[in-house]
Amino acid sequence: MARYRLERIASLARQLKFVPVAVRDRQLAAAEELLGSIEPSKAYPLDFVTFRITGFNLPAGEEALLAGIALQHDLGLLIEDVSVTLDQRTEDRREPVLSIDDLCRTFNVTSKTLQRWRRKGLSARRFIFPDGKRRVGFRLAVVENFLSRHGPSVRRASNPTEISAGEHQAIIRHARRMAKGCSAEEICRRIARRLDRSPLTIDATLRKHDAENPNEAVLMNAQPALREDERLIVQESLDAGESIRVAAARVRRNSGAVYAIALSARLERLTKRRVKFFDDPLYHQDDAFQSLTAMQRQGDLAPAESAEQSRVPGELPSYLRSLYSFPLLSPAKERALFLLFNYHKFRFVTACRRLDPAKARARDIDSLEHLRKAYIDVRNRIAQANLRLVVSVASKHVRGGVTLMELVSEGNIVLLRAIEGFDTHKGNRFSTYATLALMKGFARSVPQLQTAARKLRGDPERLAELACRGDAPWERPALRDEARRIFDSLTAADRDAAQMRFDFANLAPM
Repeated sequence: MARYRLERIASLARQLKFVPVAVRDRQLAAAEELLGSIEPSKAYPLDFVTFRITGFNLPAGEEALLAGIALQHDLGLLIEDVSVTLDQRTEDRREPVLSIDDLCRTFNVTSKTLQRWRRKGLSARRFIFPDGKRRVGFRLAVVENFLSRHGPSVRRASNPTEISAGEHQAIIRHARRMAKGCSAEEICRRIARRLDRSPLTIDATLRKHDAENPNEAVLMNAQPALREDERLIVQESLDAGESIRVAAARVRRNSGAVYAIALSARLERLTKRRVKFFDDPLYHQDDAFQSLTAMQRQGDLAPAESAEQSRVPGELPSYLRSLYSFPLLSPAKERALFLLFNYHKFRFVTACRRLDPAKARARDIDSLEHLRKAYIDVRNRIAQANLRLVVSVASKHVRGGVTLMELVSEGNIVLLRAIEGFDTHKGNRFSTYATLALMKGFARSVPQLQTAARKLRGDPERLAELACRGDAPWERPALRDEARRIFDSLTAADRDAAQMRFDFANLAPM
C-alpha cells in the first residue's frame, strides 16, 4: 500500500483502527464526505480535519496546517487502510457497493481513468465481495457525490464517441497529415493534446472511422510503433545526451517517433522521487513569492558575523579554508530561505499533481524542471552557508584510518538530508538540528570507514597465517596470489617488517 505523506494523518489512521466498529464506520463515512470537499490548492487546519472525522477537538497547542494536495492523498489512503479492519461484506451493506468493473462498465471508462478520479477525491474502501475475495469497492453515495462535483469531466471521459461533427473532421484531418511520419500512439497523443481530449477518445474515433470507411482508413498508414529493442537504443542515445534527431536517426525514424519517449524519460526523471515539503499559509496567497523575496531582503540587513565567527581555524587544511568564504545565515535569513525552499517544492508537487502525463508538452516539463532547479538552488545556498558546520563536527570524529576529507564528504550528504527534513515552523535553529544529524551520521559511518580502511591496508594476520603453513604459499598459485595481494597492500614499513619476519622474498612484485 502507498505511504502516508502527512504523519498526523498516519497517526489518526492508527487511532481509528481501535475505536468500536460502529463508530469506525461512521468516522470513515465522515472522512469520505470530507475528502469530497478538499481543494488541492488550499491548506486545512489539523483541528478542522480531526473534528470533521472524529467529532473531537484537539488539545490546545495542537495547531498545524495540512496541504490540500497531501491531505487529499492521505485521506483516500486512510479510508482504504482503515476499512480493511471492518471486514465488511458487500451483501451486508444496505446501499449498493460498486466494484471497479462495475464503474468501468457503467461509465464506459478504463481502470486508468478510475485511478485519475480517485486522485481527484473518489474514495474507495476494501470490501469482501460475494466470491469471498477482498477488493476495492465504491459506495453508491460516494460515487453520486463525486459525480455532483465533477460531472462535466466524468461525462466527457465516459463518452469517447460524443464529439461534434467539427471535432470529428478535425481529428481525421490531423491524423491524415501525421500518419506518414508518426505511430498511431503518437497521433492520438498529439491530437488529444491539441483538442483537449483523452488519447483514448481519439483512438476510438479513428478506429471507428477506419472500420466504417476501409477505403479511407487512416491508422493503417501510420508508422509502426517502436519495438522494444528500438526503444532501448533511443533511450541509451538520449541518456548519452544526444539530440532527438540523432536518436531518431539511430533507429531510422523521424523525430516525431521518438519525441514521446524523450518527454516520457524527462518526466520520469523528474517524478520518480517523492518530494516532501512543509506547508505554510503564505504559499496559498497570490503574492507569496513577493512576500518571501521581501523576507529575504530583510534577512540580508542583519548584522555581519563577528570576527570570531569568521575566523578560519589555523589547523584546517588549505583546501577546506575556502568554505569560510560563505557567510553564516542570520535567523531571519535562514527562516526566509527555508520558507522559499519549501515554497518551490510546494509549487513543484502541485504542478506534478495537475499534469496529465498523456497530455504533457515540452513546455510543461520545462516548467517542472525550472521549479525543481529553483528549490535545488535554494537548498545549495543553505548548504553552502553550513559547510563550515560540517567541518567543525567532522574534525571531532577523526579516528585512526579515517581522514577529515572522508568525513567531510560523508557529512555533506547528511547535511543535504537534514535540509530536506528541517521544519522551520518548530522554532529551532537549523544548526542545532544539523549538528544532531551529523553526530548520528558519523556514529554510523566512522566504524564503516575504519573497516574499509583496514581492508585496504591488508590483513597482516592472514599474511602471517599463510607464512606459517607447512608448504610455502608461493608453491600454490591460489595461496601465492592471495599472499602477494595482501603483501602489496601493506605500507612500505609493514612490508619491510614482514620480509624480516618471514621469507617473503619471492612475493616481491615482479
